[in-house]
Amino acid sequence: MLIRTQSKEAIAEVVHIYLSEMMGEKDYYIFGTCAGHGMFSGSKITLGIYKSKQKAIEELDSIEKFFSEKPNGVYKMN
Repeated sequence: MLIRTQSKEAIAEVVHIYLSEMMGEKDYYIFGTCAGHGMFSGSKITLGIYKSKQKAIEELDSIEKFFSEKPNGVYKMN
């Protein structure tokens, strides 16, 4: 799935999306794992940063809904 980052600086082909709270920070991050060419060559990209866990989960819900309706679209992170 193609996702444009919240910063608008990249469009990534993402195969796995996950939410993480960074130690020592109050923000919640949504990361994506990008497809690599080898078994261990995938890379991680920050897709978005949110002030609350609830906002981050709402964004994950939006991603899920978008790709269920438009599997070949490009999702733009809020």
